Amino acid sequence: MWECEPFNLVLNITLSAPRFSSKTVSIPGRLMRLAHRRRSMPLEEALQATLDGAVLLALLVQPGAAQASLVGVDPWRSRLVIRLKARAQAGQANRALCAQLAAWLTCPSTSISIVEGHTSRQKRVRVEGMRVETVAVRLSALMHADAEGDAHP
Repeated sequence: MWECEPFNLVLNITLSAPRFSSKTVSIPGRLMRLAHRRRSMPLEEALQATLDGAVLLALLVQPGAAQASLVGVDPWRSRLVIRLKARAQAGQANRALCAQLAAWLTCPSTSISIVEGHTSRQKRVRVEGMRVETVAVRLSALMHADAEGDAHP
């Protein structure tokens, strides 16, 4: 059996970027700017229609935030990112998630149920009685309203 040394690779490469400035730009900085541009992923990637007319939402929930908000779409997981004030203890965050989604979508809270991920941050939520287009329009309007609210303090 052959033994190998561990492979450590350190990337400290700088590239000149005459288009942007006369300074050199590091690769991680450029990658972060490219990743930030991809955040404008369409909302429909996280929505799915079922055969019986309901809508499935793929969510990434972040409990314990300062305020409840719809952050946007995570491009790597194709999930909506939602921040909640409630802590993830004894189902508090799950109940708060259903109540918050019902308020955002203006539908009764009984029409919203968690299908997958009761103990995980990655969840699938089922919304009864609404079409995918309606959910997409209401959530995208909410995301744009939050973005404008953050831009003007």
